[in-house]
Amino acid sequence: MTLRACFSALADGLDADLAIDNEHRLLYEYHSDRIRSIFTAHPDLPMHQDSVGGFLHGFLITGAHYVSEDSVEQQAMFPVLGGTLLLARDLPLGPPDLTAGHDFIDQLTDTIGDTDPGPGTALVHHAFAIAGDIPVTCASLGGFSLGVAYTLPYLPDEGPDPAPLIAAACQLADILTR
Repeated sequence: MTLRACFSALADGLDADLAIDNEHRLLYEYHSDRIRSIFTAHPDLPMHQDSVGGFLHGFLITGAHYVSEDSVEQQAMFPVLGGTLLLARDLPLGPPDLTAGHDFIDQLTDTIGDTDPGPGTALVHHAFAIAGDIPVTCASLGGFSLGVAYTLPYLPDEGPDPAPLIAAACQLADILTR
């Protein structure tokens, strides 16, 4: 099976942890199951490597910009990376349809209201530039938004609000459908 580059890189980095049945593997499986259930709870958002790749990069960009470096919270985020790999490695690549998942984006847009994307737009573009071979589609942007939301337990209580990242992803998805 072909893996998107971000998952191949994760597999290389996590190979030893994944080969041994240890506590890390259990944490990876926990997050894999949890992420799968989040996607399953949103049937309008297809689950494939591209949407899960969007999730991964939404999670990573939010963690990099909103969670203090070398903090306990940042360290606790590591098993999520393994969980996304476990989930994505058996999924197909996404189809070339740019608009699949747009109904999910519409629902998400309704929940964020008038949130100004502001600097979130540049961060979304940066995340997909880093992602390399993850195409910018409604599904990958929906996954990105779920990844941003998945960071909420790791964010400081009085820290910045990541909602502008989700607003920027919704705005970009809206542009794709015009």
